[in-house]
Amino acid sequence: MLYSLPVLIERACSPSRFDPNLAVNIEICETINKKQGSAPRIAAQAIVRLVNSTRSNQAMLALTLLDNCVKNCGYPFHLQIASKEFLNALVRRFPERPPARYAPNPVQSAPENQWNHFDYVPPQQFLANPVMDRILYLIKEWKVALAELSRYKDDMHHIKDMYKLLKFKGYQFPELRDSSVAALAPTEALKSALELEEEDRIAKAAKLQELIRRGRPQDLVEANKLMKIMTGYDQKHQTNFKEKFAEELHKIQNKARLLYEMLDNMKKGDKIDEEGTMEELKNACESSLPKIKNMLKEEEDSEKLELLNEVKTIIKGVILKYQDVKNGNYDTEYDISGKFKSDSFSNAPPQAISLIDLDDEVNDLSDSPSPPAGSKQPQHPIDELSDIFGVKANVTHTTNTGADPFDLLSQSIQKNTLPESPNLSKTCSPSSSPIMISSPKPKPNTVQKSIDLINKNGLVVRLDVYSSSPTYKMKAYYSNKSTAPMDKMTLLLAAPKTMNLKMSPVSSDSVPPKSDSMVTQSITIDNPSQDNLRLRYKVTYEQFGVEMEQTGVYHEN
Repeated sequence: MLYSLPVLIERACSPSRFDPNLAVNIEICETINKKQGSAPRIAAQAIVRLVNSTRSNQAMLALTLLDNCVKNCGYPFHLQIASKEFLNALVRRFPERPPARYAPNPVQSAPENQWNHFDYVPPQQFLANPVMDRILYLIKEWKVALAELSRYKDDMHHIKDMYKLLKFKGYQFPELRDSSVAALAPTEALKSALELEEEDRIAKAAKLQELIRRGRPQDLVEANKLMKIMTGYDQKHQTNFKEKFAEELHKIQNKARLLYEMLDNMKKGDKIDEEGTMEELKNACESSLPKIKNMLKEEEDSEKLELLNEVKTIIKGVILKYQDVKNGNYDTEYDISGKFKSDSFSNAPPQAISLIDLDDEVNDLSDSPSPPAGSKQPQHPIDELSDIFGVKANVTHTTNTGADPFDLLSQSIQKNTLPESPNLSKTCSPSSSPIMISSPKPKPNTVQKSIDLINKNGLVVRLDVYSSSPTYKMKAYYSNKSTAPMDKMTLLLAAPKTMNLKMSPVSSDSVPPKSDSMVTQSITIDNPSQDNLRLRYKVTYEQFGVEMEQTGVYHEN
């Protein structure tokens, strides 16, 4: 026997009941989804009327049914509970100010208060006003999940207004449970282009009907615009659902890559947080795998088939890696090849040869003792040039402060040779060139110490200190141990007020994958009081389109 929607609602919220009838509640949700049209509005009005019942058990049953409808009937029902009319009716029995001894339940997860979230109605009251407490909980839940996280949050602004109004009047909202918010928040499951189009059509139809029902001039103008979009007359604002599906597929792909990078950077003994980011990423990838398999059976376009197969392979590899790490195997590797894995980044580009050393590098910050006699000396540029012409010149490098090089050159032009000088030693073989040049001895770089500032999630930032008293002169070297580039790299440092910090621009804002010290940045810190070095750092970058951030503090021992 088929019952009408109001009859079913009366039956589910019968005053003779003290526990909810979940079978009837689900039947009501299915009826609303099947009928659509005015069904969400009729159901919302009937439920909110029972919420204001003088019988506490009937009001609690109505609130449980309302929670089930919100979580199962989608945007058409959300549009009704976000209206001013519904929200005002929901709090109609609230006093202007909260009762003097009223306070919401602070611990919502306590066993005796489980009714405050889902489907258990207590036979007696545990709080001063359980109905009021449950309404406050639902309003806060809608504010977080619908007015802040929903795709249609612009249509839910009245929920935020009601939340602010009640808070202004002095009402205290209970703490939310993550599980209840997650049940209402938009899912990250992958949807095909047809499913996205159908969801959009249902949402636009519900909004159009609500705008026409209100009948205000501004509502009718908006309804006219919406009808043009729905009928295809307004092509400018049409949504390309194939492109939207491709974006959703790339999001899943990037999440899988990010999860693999996080798993790959875990060391022996590290544990996966069961309620952390990695678990969420793994659930999102795992839930999309059956959908991708079904799409592979139905899809005929070769390009889309190739993309789907690629994403499927990546997700399978990531899930296997996740299971290995769970079982304590940290060294396994799986193929997650794609656009971010490229051999072009594996080898550093060849550095250009500088024939003239101006001796003005930032690294040349301090003198150091001369190398031992057996060490190999760097070849002078003139020696390299003389080799090109087949003549070997033996040049002795000494410092000459008294002779003017320009005078030597002018004398050599007249005499066709260089003049004798006490500071120059001429040791040429019979076949060598008569040219002798005295040049300063280059200062080798001396690293006093290296500071491992950051080493996490594949990013390594090392500070090489070349001078520390009274001024710290150092250079930061960025390394990327992961298989994906790190873009928009930014390092922020803060030092005590007694120190003056200066940072030059980074050599590149993108750190290639599998690179070692390819990106550099010079840093100078004036330390007149010669205190121990203290730094607070913050590094931000993007990887797989996800913004990453690392912060910390360094103290010199």
